[in-house]
Amino acid sequence: MKAVPDEPCTWDSLPPVLRESWYRSSQFLQNPDTSMAPVELDDETLSAYRQEHPLQQVLPIFQKLLVQPAAQAGLLVAIGDAEGRLLWVDGDRHALRQAENSAFRAGATWSEQAIGTSAPGLALATGHGAQVHQDEHFAYSAHRFSCSAAPIRNPHTGALLGVVDLTGDEKAVATHSLPLIQAAISAAEAELKVLPAVSGLPQLITLGTYRPQLGGAAARECLSLRHAEILTLLSWDMAHTGSGYGAQELAELVYGESGHQVAMRAEMVRLRKQLRSSPAAAGVDVASKPYRLTAAIDHDAVAVLTALTAGDRTAALDLYGGSLLPASEAPGILSIRHHLAAALRESLLDDGSAEELFRYLQLPEAIEDEEAAYTALRVMPIESPLRAALVARMQA
Repeated sequence: MKAVPDEPCTWDSLPPVLRESWYRSSQFLQNPDTSMAPVELDDETLSAYRQEHPLQQVLPIFQKLLVQPAAQAGLLVAIGDAEGRLLWVDGDRHALRQAENSAFRAGATWSEQAIGTSAPGLALATGHGAQVHQDEHFAYSAHRFSCSAAPIRNPHTGALLGVVDLTGDEKAVATHSLPLIQAAISAAEAELKVLPAVSGLPQLITLGTYRPQLGGAAARECLSLRHAEILTLLSWDMAHTGSGYGAQELAELVYGESGHQVAMRAEMVRLRKQLRSSPAAAGVDVASKPYRLTAAIDHDAVAVLTALTAGDRTAALDLYGGSLLPASEAPGILSIRHHLAAALRESLLDDGSAEELFRYLQLPEAIEDEEAAYTALRVMPIESPLRAALVARMQA
């Protein structure tokens, strides 16, 4: 149903999803005639919040796929957080000036609780894409514009990260508008899969690197190999049993033999000092008796195994940068390294697509894996452009 601008919407004329939203809105707003979206974030607070928000990392994707075409069409793009607070609003200059008169600007809140029915608020309330024509908005201050919006989620956890909105004249609710938004969100979520700290947790980077790191987008710190080994073992334990390690057991996993408890305790003192003084650790510490992490870490090795367990081989390949701590000879690390590499290989050989197998064969550890190469050829279509490259590689 499309509202006619000069014929105000009535309760009976609304589709059910909007009728329910209007009912919720009436519980929050006493007077739709005078309601205006509140501006809750001042410039300084907004600037700091933007820098730490996960969606900051994928702004270039939205700029290219949404903002540029929106500006050419005289429309606006707004990106908000999970509470409906608009963090970025960009697009056509004239439309921006008009929108500010309705408090549609960065720092303002457009949740149902704050301003009633709107596409951003409805998308957040329902978890689905939404379109709201001019006077389908609950508050009269929003009747100047139409809008389409959809939620964006953490691709690892499914948690709501925020909302992406297209606002303006009737072009904002055209048939293709919502699919355009959802395509941009899909591209952004795919990028977020391989970027750190989407969950807000410190990320431990240990795969395929000789420079292991801890931290997120705002702060990241290199770790010594020994500290990376210890954190890897503790993170792996937390993800599987959570029972922790005694000093002797952990020493044997790191040093390969008994009698190194004193060295392990000294190393743990240094590690705790680094964690407690580093912004990159974000509250993560190591408890004693047994040794265990006090908070979760977004560990790339654990994330790969989680993706494989869920059957998401593409996500596993996105996250798998290579062998776990390739410089390490610690027995505990060697065991996890072998387990993870074997789990990835077996999953791909059992049920991997041609493209997934081809990606796997680009890894250094798979260069001489003839079984994987033959499996890829067997499932690869004859006309695939990857086939010639794979055959040439095998001949070489």
